[in-house]
Amino acid sequence: MSKRIAAILLCLGLVLAVAVTGVAAPKKVTITVQMFSGPEYDAMAPTAKYWNEKYSAATGITVNAVALSRMGYFEKMQSQLVAGLREPDLVHPFNMALGQLRPYLEDLRPYLAKADLMTGPDGEKYSIDGLLDPAKACVTAADGAILGMPKDMSELCVYYRKDLISNPPETWPELVEMAKQYTKSINPKSPTEYGVVLQGKYEKWTYCSALETLWSAGYEIFKPGDKEIAMYNADAVKAFKVYEDLFKAKALYPGFDNTEYPEVSAALESGNVAMAVQWNANYFSLSNKEMSPKVYDKIALAPPPGWKQADGKVKRAMYVQTINLSLNKKSRNKDAAMKFLTWSTFGEGAVLYAKYGGSSPIKKVWMAKDAMMPYPVLAPMVSEYGRSLPMHNDMSELVMIGSSWIQKVGIGNATAEQAAKGLPEEMAAFLKSR
Repeated sequence: MSKRIAAILLCLGLVLAVAVTGVAAPKKVTITVQMFSGPEYDAMAPTAKYWNEKYSAATGITVNAVALSRMGYFEKMQSQLVAGLREPDLVHPFNMALGQLRPYLEDLRPYLAKADLMTGPDGEKYSIDGLLDPAKACVTAADGAILGMPKDMSELCVYYRKDLISNPPETWPELVEMAKQYTKSINPKSPTEYGVVLQGKYEKWTYCSALETLWSAGYEIFKPGDKEIAMYNADAVKAFKVYEDLFKAKALYPGFDNTEYPEVSAALESGNVAMAVQWNANYFSLSNKEMSPKVYDKIALAPPPGWKQADGKVKRAMYVQTINLSLNKKSRNKDAAMKFLTWSTFGEGAVLYAKYGGSSPIKKVWMAKDAMMPYPVLAPMVSEYGRSLPMHNDMSELVMIGSSWIQKVGIGNATAEQAAKGLPEEMAAFLKSR
């Protein structure tokens, strides 16, 4: 069949559809949602399938969800955007990278102001106020630009053995002392081999985990209201000393310099550690009898410890980050992509995404009585203590510098004093070299 005849038949079909229904058939488009492989894509794939089966015909929008390897994903995604590729329509960055990627991402505010895009295919009306405030803050630039929609929100909290510990530590010094108490080499009567497991591998999340200690002590990367590195101060010394004291006491779970999420999870599952600072996502497997038979009924969550202030109150901080879907500035199908994005962020799709293992940071998912994750427990902690890193073009590199110093202290290659001095100096030198 020639292209001309096919075009004529298509036009006749559209005319017939209008004549019969009075409504023109929607323009058919396919949007590509690109995510890195793992639980986030595993939750998106069935969510996209549901959309295609239920709403594709009515909206004309078909969703093609694709997964790329986690290894090197962010470098590949950045290369795609810098090259000006029109696909994928939606990409999958952490909020930490949004400042660096901003030239290639759409500011979503104009789209969020369109009534048709903020209305689901089932007629449900959406509002950005449905997002939890910490999640919204993660994707909002200093000038108000919104650079993505949070699909998952992660936070670091204290996991502890509730069969052993009645009251989790309120302060970081208390955590150090409790870790000693539950380390068998220090206390032969301890029911666990080690008191605490923390992340120490040279990768971004080590510093993110340590920020809960640093922030609550009063340390900030930048000077208040500025982008200039805040230099040496005593607040950082006492925060780094938590790691120094744990190392010296040998109360840290072994292999600190190679420990990240999987190793923390394995340590908790083994039953050989009393406490950890770990991501909320781990609770699902740790509370599952088949996956964690030794501890499934023994794990509880608490907010991160803090530092006691002059008025007796404890100042805490909880690190929060989001993994987002952002709109490629070169996409040909921006409205279509946003139609799916708002549905999967605020509406029915967000509930499905959570059902399939995602962590949709909207109020109706987090506060649901039948939530799979302990969101009702986490929500008050996140609301009171949650904060994220500020957007900065070089934040990913700054965080890696921070992780290197946490690792050095945790394995005895630097003192707290050396780290408090060396970390800001190295950060400042890096920015000066850019």
